[in-house]
Amino acid sequence: MFGSRHNLTMLLSLVAFMSMTPKTLVLVPKETIWVYENASSPADGTFLRAWGVEGKSCPAEGEDAGAFSYSYLKWDFTDLPKTKLLSAKLEFSNIPDPGFTLDIAKKSPLEAREIVGDFSAKTWAFEMAAKVRPASGKNSVYGTGYPKSITPGAPVAISIDLLAGPNLFAKALAQAAGSPSHQFSLSITSALDPSVEGRSCVYKVYGQKESKEYLRPRLVLTFEE
Repeated sequence: MFGSRHNLTMLLSLVAFMSMTPKTLVLVPKETIWVYENASSPADGTFLRAWGVEGKSCPAEGEDAGAFSYSYLKWDFTDLPKTKLLSAKLEFSNIPDPGFTLDIAKKSPLEAREIVGDFSAKTWAFEMAAKVRPASGKNSVYGTGYPKSITPGAPVAISIDLLAGPNLFAKALAQAAGSPSHQFSLSITSALDPSVEGRSCVYKVYGQKESKEYLRPRLVLTFEE
C-alpha cells in the first residue's frame, strides 16, 4: 500500500515537472535583405553584412544611407506559444578569418535593431532605404553581440541576447504575433568602420540560403510550457 502511494506521488511529480518544461523554437528567417547601395544581389539570402562609418552604425532619419551597410531579417510568428517568453537569442555564424579582432568586435558589436517600415525581398530596391530603415538611437537596440573566440579557418559564432534591451523585444514579438500578418522584422547593424580598420573589417554572416543548415541565422525562442 505504501509502495503504491509512493509510486503515485513520484508519477504525479514527474508529470508536473514535465508540464513546466520550457518549450524552445528555432526559427530561420523567411527572407532577408542586404541593404547597401552597391549590392548586386541584395535579396539572395547568401550573406548578410553590417558596417558603419564615423562611429555610427546606421543613419539618422533623413541622413544619407549610402556610406552604411546593414541587413534586414523577417520571420513569420503565426504559431508562437502564448505563454511567457523566457529567452530570445539571435545566433549567427560569421565567415572564417574575419578582418576584425575580438577587441575591435567588442567595441563595435553586432546590433539587433527595430526597423521603421516594412520590406519585401521580391520588390526591394536601394531607393527604398530612406523609408525602410533601422531605427536610430541606442533605445532602438534589442541587444548586441560579439564573438567570444576566433579560431583560424573556422566560422565565428556570434549570439545576441534580444532581451538585453534597452528596446523591448518581448513586447515587439507579442505585437507581431497578434497582428493580422504575424510578420516580424529587425535589422542588424554595427559601427565597425572598414575605412579605419581595413576593407575586410566588417560583419559578414551566412544567410538563410546557406547550404549548411548549422551556419544559417537562427532565432532561438524559449517559452514557458
